[in-house]
Amino acid sequence: MAESSPEIYATDRRRGVSRSASTSSSYSSLEDSLDSPLEEVPIDRLSVLDILDNLALTTKINQFNQNVRRTGGEIKDMALRSRDRVLRGREEDIDRMKSQLLKKIDKWEAKWEDARLVSQREKIAFVYGLSIVFLGGLILGGAPDWFHVFYSVQMVYLMPIRIYSYRKRAYQYFLADLCYFVNMLLLIWLWLLPGSRRLFLSCYCLSYGTLAWAVITWRNSLVLHSVDKTTSTFIHVLPPVVLHCIHFRLDEDYKKERFGGAADLQKLILAEGMAWASFWYIIWQTLYHIFITVKRKDKIKAGHLTSFEWLRRSYKNTAIGKFVNSLPEPLPVFAFMLIQFGYQMLTMLPCPIWYSSKYLSAMFVFTIFMIAAYNGATYYIDVFGRRFQKELNKLQNDVSKWHNSSTPPSPELSPQSSTTVGADGKSADADVSAIALSATTSGLTSNSESDSPAVGASDAGEPKKEK
Repeated sequence: MAESSPEIYATDRRRGVSRSASTSSSYSSLEDSLDSPLEEVPIDRLSVLDILDNLALTTKINQFNQNVRRTGGEIKDMALRSRDRVLRGREEDIDRMKSQLLKKIDKWEAKWEDARLVSQREKIAFVYGLSIVFLGGLILGGAPDWFHVFYSVQMVYLMPIRIYSYRKRAYQYFLADLCYFVNMLLLIWLWLLPGSRRLFLSCYCLSYGTLAWAVITWRNSLVLHSVDKTTSTFIHVLPPVVLHCIHFRLDEDYKKERFGGAADLQKLILAEGMAWASFWYIIWQTLYHIFITVKRKDKIKAGHLTSFEWLRRSYKNTAIGKFVNSLPEPLPVFAFMLIQFGYQMLTMLPCPIWYSSKYLSAMFVFTIFMIAAYNGATYYIDVFGRRFQKELNKLQNDVSKWHNSSTPPSPELSPQSSTTVGADGKSADADVSAIALSATTSGLTSNSESDSPAVGASDAGEPKKEK
């Protein structure tokens, strides 16, 4: 190697290739290699270092190209991200806020549906319902000029809860029923048109007619632990109580000043009252047919319940139900409208009697309220009693299975107790029953408290119909 080096250096100098140039910088080596291609140098004259230098130069060029491409791609991606961030910044912020809000709502609903919170919530609902009944009686007797305010506050508080709960359970089309329409008319008369005699007459006939009698017909129940059932009772009972208070309990001078329409109606004429009530009934029925029966036809077919569909299912085995269901479409809808209109006219017939006597009016309203209370008591006794009996029957079946089995009936029982099961059936049954009854009773209490408030004694899993 020592002897061949001068020749190689001489050859390199003749061809303009310098080892110091190749090692000093990649740029000089690149120029030398371009001036003197490698293939012109005899292969036997090349050294290992020359080959390695050329290989290192090629590697550096490839790395430089890769770095340039990678840097260019990063710059391009950064520019695209910046552009998207500028264009979609507002949408991303809105989506982020929506996502956070939905997560909070989901957490809130999960906590709200927790069994312990359900029990606590229903206790609060019971206290609230009982307090409202007491407070309503106190205001009616001591400050009757404030009772319409009391009623309005209850509607403002209870109706959003009703709308939310019905919407959540896909019962929102029940909110278009006549009872809600009448309550809306009454609120309009109380706060916007208190001087309208005709609107007062219409509200009176509809409230003492269809709304009040619906408590009897559709078995509305005053179940105080259920906000849903309490709301159903209030929207049927409170309107006639409000009108009774305005007509009989207010001072005449105050009534003329605040409720001129009620002061102008000295005597209720049945024909006039039925005519104006029918006018508002036709308006409601037309709107209901257009916006519910026709425009929501596909959703109703998909399973959303309405008053008409609920009645068709509930009364399909009765004579009137068979008659309506036997008619070709769309005649069942119109037959239902006529039947409902006839029911409304029939319930209005006693209205002049209620309007002429405060004692008969008070007795009628009190009777309606007591029927709702009796229905609530029936719900508590019958529904909870049947549920308790069902749990006891299940307990007896479990005890029988445990008695016939060789395995211990409960992890809480000791080995002596399991041995006693095989030796003495009666004493074992007593031990098992005591333990299982305690567990079942606690489970029954939690189940009864968290029972869905929408299902009553005769609901059969569907919302109680309200007119």
